[in-house]
Amino acid sequence: MNATLYSIFSSLPFCICLGWWVILLLRRGTVSSPAHRYLSIFALACMLLYFCHAAFFNGEETPALRVLYFMCNLSVYPLFWLYIRALTEPELPKIGAWWVMVPGLVAGVALTVVYLCGGDPGVLDVPFRVLFVLELILVGISVALRLSAFDRRVKNFYVDTEHKSLQDMRSLFFLLILVLALSVLMSTLGRSVFMARLLLIVPSVLFSTLLFGIFHVGFLLEYTAAEMAAGGQEEETPAPSEADEREQQELLQRIRELMESKRLYLTPGLKISDVAEALDTNRTYISACINRQSGMSFSDYVNGFRVRHAQELMRRKDPELTLAQIGIQSGFSGDTSFFRNFKKVTGQTPSEWLAAQ
Repeated sequence: MNATLYSIFSSLPFCICLGWWVILLLRRGTVSSPAHRYLSIFALACMLLYFCHAAFFNGEETPALRVLYFMCNLSVYPLFWLYIRALTEPELPKIGAWWVMVPGLVAGVALTVVYLCGGDPGVLDVPFRVLFVLELILVGISVALRLSAFDRRVKNFYVDTEHKSLQDMRSLFFLLILVLALSVLMSTLGRSVFMARLLLIVPSVLFSTLLFGIFHVGFLLEYTAAEMAAGGQEEETPAPSEADEREQQELLQRIRELMESKRLYLTPGLKISDVAEALDTNRTYISACINRQSGMSFSDYVNGFRVRHAQELMRRKDPELTLAQIGIQSGFSGDTSFFRNFKKVTGQTPSEWLAAQ
């Protein structure tokens, strides 16, 4: 690899983060989601981190950049955690939540003292690498739990979860695990291992691709816990006791009758609050009842009725009805939602199921 290509690959993650940071800043005034600010701060920290990487791989690292590298290295994933927290909680992180930034600040202060005293910042490499690995584990577990809990709340409040679920972010999170694994590898082996020109290509392309995906999904994401709270979701309540079992069964029967007699499942944008209003009861109690008695989320429960309605329409084999039209007439918000839920319920795509009839 010639010097020009080496320079390009060593700087590629920095360029990706710089580009997204600029895009996020330019969009800042047009986005209502407060979580967007946290994503832009995360992009800034990533940009500075990979600037330090680029300087190192091109032989231009200085002690000051070494200090900045460790500060950013211990700050990017806590910042990502703050971003996820802003997405999944109705209120923005309070001052107390910023304690996760302490490791990065401690690293910056300690290394600055060493540097000003004429020492080599590299003397603290090992303890900071151990701290970095521990930080990745804790952040990874917390982010996974938060994303899963948020999606459960969404599925228990809405039937149509498109553009509301953080499923895409969850998928990217699993890809982020690869970034974390690579980070751990680089933290353990040291960045100098990747000074070999061909070895540099792999982490450079992989980091750049995953970071691009994370920022792209975050850029498109508009629905957050704050939006859900504005929609009137109530706080979750503890699961009902065994003494309420019969009461729950009766309520589920009323819900089933409401769906079958009034075909409430055909209502576009149906929410659990609509069902609660029709039955004159508490929506949180309805959610707990459906979860406990059917073993499904509110979304899956209602979409089961929609799929069965779609099957009835498909059995008629009306040549003027396309599968997309059948999906819409069955209450689904679009083709993607129809096909995904149909396969989830039946194990087959609509076309496969129709061909088997």
